Amino acid sequence: MITWMQRHKKYLVVTIWISVIAFVGAGFVGWGAYDFNSDRASSVAKVGDRKITVQEYQLVYANYYNFYNNMLDGGMTQEKADQMGLEKIVLESVINQTIILSYADEIGLRTTEDEVKNTLINDPSFQKDGLFDKDTYYNAIKQSQIKAKDYENGLKKQILLSKIQDILKLKPTTFEKELFVSSMLMKDRLAIDIIYLDTSEVIVDEVETKEYWDKHKTDYLSEKSYDLDTITVGLSDKNINNEELEVFYQEKKHNYKSQEGKILNFSEAKVDVEKDYRFQLSKREALENYLLFKKSELNTTNTKNVKISDISFPVKKLENIKIGETLKPIKTEDGYIIVRLAKINYALPKSYEKAKPDILTQLKAEKQINMLEEKAQAKLENFKGKDIGFVSRESRGKIGELNESESLEFVNFVFDNNREKNFKIIGNKAILYQILEQKLLDKSKIEKYVTLINDNISQMKQNEINQNLVVKLKKRYNVEQYYKGN
Repeated sequence: MITWMQRHKKYLVVTIWISVIAFVGAGFVGWGAYDFNSDRASSVAKVGDRKITVQEYQLVYANYYNFYNNMLDGGMTQEKADQMGLEKIVLESVINQTIILSYADEIGLRTTEDEVKNTLINDPSFQKDGLFDKDTYYNAIKQSQIKAKDYENGLKKQILLSKIQDILKLKPTTFEKELFVSSMLMKDRLAIDIIYLDTSEVIVDEVETKEYWDKHKTDYLSEKSYDLDTITVGLSDKNINNEELEVFYQEKKHNYKSQEGKILNFSEAKVDVEKDYRFQLSKREALENYLLFKKSELNTTNTKNVKISDISFPVKKLENIKIGETLKPIKTEDGYIIVRLAKINYALPKSYEKAKPDILTQLKAEKQINMLEEKAQAKLENFKGKDIGFVSRESRGKIGELNESESLEFVNFVFDNNREKNFKIIGNKAILYQILEQKLLDKSKIEKYVTLINDNISQMKQNEINQNLVVKLKKRYNVEQYYKGN
């Protein structure tokens, strides 16, 4: 746990306070159940007199996406975002933020222009040689496709939220520290045994499969997809001289930096500069073709079927257009693609034969778990395992016949439960264990984590206070929600 907290320390923040501003390329969201009343079209919600604009919502969404992407070591996808209901999470968060801002208004808290200015000039992202650089600032704003005024308004809100946060901040008590240490820095001496289940023992017959199919037909659907008419525009092959590239480099040089953040000179960046310049040339042609294609003055050169799980294509863009509509050029690895929506293939129940492989997999997995549970439960009563010594949340490496990943999963399970005897099922095996002895980690290790422990206790307390405050304030301020989220 401590290792996890250290690795993700910068992400251990109270969710409600995630910044409104984010320079990330997570993309903006499409709109589903949205109320397009002319008075509401620019907002997703309203709290008291404060409106939550579409752009503000999109920026918070982008920041949340980036937050989870970092947590997953770059493994976040739009499909995962949809599965976890990210749009609704963001909507609730931004409404909660605005409720807190309304409370700040009520108690007379304000953000001054000087505070915004000081925050800007002290932001390393906008500095050059240690000093605030106006060109760097405006280039970053331009690159993020937002206006400086909107960024500074968002910053104003963020400063105000920070003021409230400071007011609500409580220091950890001695008792809280002791409680946290005893729960997080304990080590257990374990006896374990592993029961295996051979896959050949798990048998599912045709009768079971068909019975399951009859009850769960609607769970096995084909994947929704889109048929597209397309035109592609390759990367420009025009002969380019150094003079053209140098002019382009001077305009965009803030985009070419070393890993240390230093701007590369023209020679160092030339390969990337040329590629970006060719993309720019291709974009002009792509826009011209887009206009012709949109007017049906240019014929389709290809067709494409895109499934909703296709992470190589911005599927979200297709959710909000009608059949026959054309999207603006989409950048690809080797140029641009222009697409017209030809047909929507909605998800439909699969036939029994097509669903059967998935049903068999599901039934075998369920049977395997049930059989392992029965075996483990029966053996647990008179359990005598092998003493493996002490383990803690910090333990790494293999335990018995488990690999490192399984060992980590098992250890976390042990410390997340309060039973002396229990078992954990992982794959085709059940790991039985008994806690023989418990004790705290060495005092030196505990002292090593003092700052981390204090930070986490403070954040947990603050989170609780924030949530309780929001619940109370929701009864005080009128919340109008125009967009429901997907």
